[in-house]
Amino acid sequence: MSRQLVIRWSGKAIEASLSFRGGGVRLKRDAVTIEADYQRNGAVIMLTTGGAAHRAVVAKDARGLWISCRGRTWLLVPEGREGAARGAADAPDEIRAPMTGRVVSVVAGVGMEAKEGDLLLTIEAMKMEFRLIAPEDGTVLEVIGAEGDRVELGQLLVRMKPAAAAGGKS
Repeated sequence: MSRQLVIRWSGKAIEASLSFRGGGVRLKRDAVTIEADYQRNGAVIMLTTGGAAHRAVVAKDARGLWISCRGRTWLLVPEGREGAARGAADAPDEIRAPMTGRVVSVVAGVGMEAKEGDLLLTIEAMKMEFRLIAPEDGTVLEVIGAEGDRVELGQLLVRMKPAAAAGGKS
């Protein structure tokens, strides 16, 4: 089965097709094809490609499908409902909760300079820890929540100012 996708990112439409076959998945965009082995166990999806394994967590709510992978969280919204969720999870300077859970540690602080991949905070959900990391170099502008706080799926946890924005805007 193949599905046509239109992904909107930073105001641009990216067209691709996604197909599942047995234990594999194929994503085609223009002349690029990515194939991966695919395993799902409840909310956890494991993708293996080129010898590298990637773990993602998915959750569905009334707004769409939330996906969390490598410290980033995205909201996929079916066409026609995008107005209700516009800007909810596609801003690269916002780190949102990938699942409902509890904050177990906070490393980030206002004014902290973070490099891409630096740990910002950790939440726990369903006996699993999710390490939320900086998606790019930048400065932490806001941290919402503290250790022990309960967080909801999609809740804003950290707002950052990307390093690329530091020179051009204030």
